[in-house]
Amino acid sequence: MENFTNKIINIDALEGIKLLPNNSINLIVTSPPYFGCRVYGNETIGREENPLEYVDNLLKYFNELKRILHKEGSFYLNVGDVYFGTKGFIRNKGSYARKTDKHYKEHKIVKQDGKYLQYKQLLMLPERIAMGMQENGWILRNKIIWEKPNPVPSFSADRRLPVYEHIFHFVKSRKYYFDYEKAKFLNHHRDIIRNGIEPFKEHQASFPLSLIKPLIATTSKENDIVLDPFMGSGTTAVAALELNRQYVGFEINPEYCRIANDRIFSDTGIKTEYKQKTAAEIIYERVVKQERLYATV
Repeated sequence: MENFTNKIINIDALEGIKLLPNNSINLIVTSPPYFGCRVYGNETIGREENPLEYVDNLLKYFNELKRILHKEGSFYLNVGDVYFGTKGFIRNKGSYARKTDKHYKEHKIVKQDGKYLQYKQLLMLPERIAMGMQENGWILRNKIIWEKPNPVPSFSADRRLPVYEHIFHFVKSRKYYFDYEKAKFLNHHRDIIRNGIEPFKEHQASFPLSLIKPLIATTSKENDIVLDPFMGSGTTAVAALELNRQYVGFEINPEYCRIANDRIFSDTGIKTEYKQKTAAEIIYERVVKQERLYATV
């Protein structure tokens, strides 16, 4: 694991996950790109034409995560929902307008079918993903509601204002690590958590540090390894280091790898490594190291 710990590797998350050993990660905390929303760079997740294809693609990632998660580990998944056919939030005008409107306009989606795929339909993507994970053997322990007192504007005159997202707490076995007393002490023991958003510079949809630090503190131990396969601006890494945990990060966008490493050093004073390598190069390094080990036996 020394090739991965306390490093952010510029690689597609699925390729990176496949390189990790079985049962090697104590905690997973992540928020993958949402369907049809922002474009951060060269990602493909979230840019599918059909929302059900988006669900299927994420399940491929999460099935592989189940293999590398420790039997007493946990997986916190934050994913948001969207409405079909409205191109995200491009209808917002004036003070409700978003800088990323062009991302929604450029997203090509399938035609409506008059059933599930209808304009203005809330797609219930988080629930579909969660149920797909249950079908694949994951155990859902909590469906946490993250209530935002300062949500990004999503105004429409014919519905209520969306102010929450889901955070699913999954495990792979019935016995796993969770410190309820610490959760209670941190006032993080209920399944509704009120926490404001905290955009980080170039990454407007970054995790709030104040939201995920209690998740890590209550569901892992010191020196445990925390994985974020969609590292983004590095919030999970910062939280892990501040709590004396190790981290592993995968990020497909090289610019966000740089941003995350700069942030980690700025926030923690710890100089970390950013590896811009392909999966083939990482596998080659592992094979060479293994051959050297055998040669010394």
